Amino acid sequence: MRKFLYNNFINYLIMRLNAISLANYFIDIASSNRMNIYQIGLMKRVYFTHGFCLAILNKSALDPRFDVVEAWKNGPVIPSVYHSFKHFKDNNITEKSFFVTDIKPDGEIVTETPILEDIDVKKIAEFVWRRYLEVSDFDLVQLTHRKGTPWFLCYKEGTNNPIPDLYTELFYKKLIKK
Repeated sequence: MRKFLYNNFINYLIMRLNAISLANYFIDIASSNRMNIYQIGLMKRVYFTHGFCLAILNKSALDPRFDVVEAWKNGPVIPSVYHSFKHFKDNNITEKSFFVTDIKPDGEIVTETPILEDIDVKKIAEFVWRRYLEVSDFDLVQLTHRKGTPWFLCYKEGTNNPIPDLYTELFYKKLIKK
């Protein structure tokens, strides 16, 4: 029974809308466009997609049980995405993140890769990709640091303060009106 519940929980995570499935989708987009994607650019695109989803779809692109947005030195960060891809450091991200779902008696490790299935969120992610295609990762950080941004309102040096979805939603609604 315990294994059944665990497997159902893992399947729920894999197919549910969350930051890792969205990050993996951006890795697919970058790969299909034969472009590199680095951790900071990935993080900002996941956050921007989240913001546009809140403003346009009135729903989060993140799973509130696992994903939180925090104000770090280099802008908004979703810790689950950061920790999933930090081993790439400043190198091009070449592999998607995955979950270990089982370890077989012979030691074989079974994994599943979170997949973004929500069509509306995919469309917004593709819009974000196109909109920021020619913007450097450094410039993406600068965009998040502007006065009045959710990061600007929440960042305090030396702490990783949460950025409330309400701040992000209001900011992106205002951005869309411009």
